[in-house]
Amino acid sequence: MEEVFDRLTLMTIYDLMNAGVLLEFYGVISAGKESRIYLAKGPEGFMAVKIYLITSAEFKKTRMTYVVHDPRFKRIPKDFREFIYLWARREFGNLKKAYEAEVPVPKPYFVENNVLGMQFLGKDGVRYPTLEEVELEPSDYEKIYPLILENIKRLYQKAGLIHADMSQYNVFVTDTLSIYFIDLSQAVHTSHPLAEVFLERDIRNITKFFEKKGISVRPPEEVIEWIKS
Repeated sequence: MEEVFDRLTLMTIYDLMNAGVLLEFYGVISAGKESRIYLAKGPEGFMAVKIYLITSAEFKKTRMTYVVHDPRFKRIPKDFREFIYLWARREFGNLKKAYEAEVPVPKPYFVENNVLGMQFLGKDGVRYPTLEEVELEPSDYEKIYPLILENIKRLYQKAGLIHADMSQYNVFVTDTLSIYFIDLSQAVHTSHPLAEVFLERDIRNITKFFEKKGISVRPPEEVIEWIKS
């Protein structure tokens, strides 16, 4: 708790609650090295609230590659907290572009400092599992594999973005076998100098996963050409 809720983060949450943006605040949905995601309730019902940790300057060093060529941010702050605030705005912007392009991502609601509010993806307060967390039938994987590729292409063509951290850990699977892409904080514009590198890494990650599941996969080079065409 202390790691997440420093004084300024608490003040941000209080301000959001006073403004009626957040009505109730519950427990942790998921936790990582860089953020915690909490279940909360807003005017539209359940939502997910992602709080970026203000803990380690090492985070900035590992994330500079994604930000330095982002045309949306002309100035990269030297202050670590300000950099985290920028990173939160960046993910909000990526989610907004993807959502407007009809890519299956959580709908973004707000961003304030290091607090990002978005659509809760789950049922009865329990989030959907990731592709890594479920064990499906071969026919289910055969359905999901092209669905993921189609939406990577839509993200590229319609939103002008590359996820840049695509893997089985960042895809939610619903009980009807629809999917959602999550964690778009690292997503880069297709004009980024390392766009090709990130796209290839994404495709190879997905290819490797489905290959291990015994699914007939397309060669990564072929998929990349198809995405760009």
